[in-house]
Amino acid sequence: MAGISQLSSKFLSVADELQQGDSFASQAITKSDTHNIPDAKGVSISSLAVSWAKKYYSTVAARENQTHQQISESRDFSNFDGNRAKIVDKLTDTLKVASQIAWNKVEALLGEQIERHAIDPSLIDREEIAADTRSLYRKAIDAYGDREPVFRLSVLVGKDIVQVRRKYSDTDPLVLGFVTLEFQYTSKILLGCLSESERSEFAPYLKVVDDYLHIPHGEINEAAADHAPNSKALLAVQHLLQQTTQIASAVYDRASSQHQGYRSSSGYLTDPQVKISGIRDVEIFQSYLCWCVLEESIRPVQQELFPICVMLYPRLHVSWELVQDMLLILFWEISDRLPAADVMVFLPYLRTVTDMFSSDVFDN
Repeated sequence: MAGISQLSSKFLSVADELQQGDSFASQAITKSDTHNIPDAKGVSISSLAVSWAKKYYSTVAARENQTHQQISESRDFSNFDGNRAKIVDKLTDTLKVASQIAWNKVEALLGEQIERHAIDPSLIDREEIAADTRSLYRKAIDAYGDREPVFRLSVLVGKDIVQVRRKYSDTDPLVLGFVTLEFQYTSKILLGCLSESERSEFAPYLKVVDDYLHIPHGEINEAAADHAPNSKALLAVQHLLQQTTQIASAVYDRASSQHQGYRSSSGYLTDPQVKISGIRDVEIFQSYLCWCVLEESIRPVQQELFPICVMLYPRLHVSWELVQDMLLILFWEISDRLPAADVMVFLPYLRTVTDMFSSDVFDN
């Protein structure tokens, strides 16, 4: 995709259309007719953020070790049917070894990234990360065994997940990348030991844990507490958070149609599990936009989201072109679904994030 250029001269006309409530998402988005996100009048954060992104990416790329390591396959566990108690026993037994198998995969994939991204090796404690993974997933298994509704899981373990997430993100956000990947691989192994019908029952419980781990719920709530109830930023964030999943699903479907046949290391975009992860990624980007709006700073993206993406996406064979298209489609979806006043709140940060992930940064 061509580099994402600034469109300052078009901003006023686009802003007028926003105020009139015109629908942008209904416009076709193709490779030859992709609209760039308009610039925000008077916004200076974009050029600074892009310069920072270029410097960060160049520094990381300079450290890259060219040796590529193969990702080991998940252990093949046999499936068998059973009642809920038997399913719990099966998951409990599998969990004992799943976290260690998962960590071997994490090390194979990201081991060389410790030096490349200048991460302090002492911050990556294999046993501690594996123990936290087992602890949180065990709570999800127990909730399933106790027949707790899925929606109750966020109440039962939400605070614990937020604490685990913050423990790692506070030391070095890149360590959080190792942790989320550990959970992802462990989750895959747990689901792999179940039959299809059992998997459909238990998968929603794992998804709650994974979503809370990936999305900065605690940080968003804390930032929101600093705003008055009628704050424009708070109202815009509330409106977006009500629709993040629907927006993410629409963005993923449209991006998939533009990248038919595309395959990451996890599979094709049409694969069910890849789609679940992809939709969550779009939700993650929206959550960081909310955090930025509430904090009135691009810092959350600079310190967490961008570095983690730079570390993980190339290793998972997720192309920057796909990410760029996703962000452009995300803009049109947000523009179409939110009131014009809300769109204007998100516009400076959405455009800045789009510029940070543009080909202008990654084609150096």
